[in-house]
Amino acid sequence: MKKWETIGSEEVYNCKYFKILEEDFFMPSGKKHKYHLFRTTDYVIVIAKEGNYFYLIEQYRYTTKSKLLQVVAGAIEEGQAPLATAKRELKEEAGITAKKFKKLGWFYSFYGSSDQKAYVYLAEDLEIGKQMPDDFEKECGIIRKKLKISEVKKLISSGKIKDHDTLAAFCLFMLKRKL
Repeated sequence: MKKWETIGSEEVYNCKYFKILEEDFFMPSGKKHKYHLFRTTDYVIVIAKEGNYFYLIEQYRYTTKSKLLQVVAGAIEEGQAPLATAKRELKEEAGITAKKFKKLGWFYSFYGSSDQKAYVYLAEDLEIGKQMPDDFEKECGIIRKKLKISEVKKLISSGKIKDHDTLAAFCLFMLKRKL
């Protein structure tokens, strides 16, 4: 199979959180095409499990103009490993530290426009403490919720959990844990 050949790339937008590239390329058939790529940092997703319970967070999301119930998630900072980010985000957003972390896998979060990866971790053997949200998360009204596994499954199947990270993370969890 012939390779895809990039013939030009231009940054058309850049801000603190992401940039957008416009690229011209030849497809294997020889046809010329243009694509807009969304570039941002990879991130982690953390499922915090204690016995038959999960800890989720709920917060207002400006983009959806609604409160969403979701797993802990956050961007990997430059020079930080995904596991270190998972530990940091779990502590900040949920006020939880865990003695045990297991990587469940990863996925492309927006493969149609980005190569951004989401790394999914399971955190167990938890110590529950005080949440340490940043100022923005405080404004979003972030709260920690403890829910039975059966409750989370019902919220997913009824469509009340709408966050793609939470849905994908629980899919990985349920397949690997055979729930």
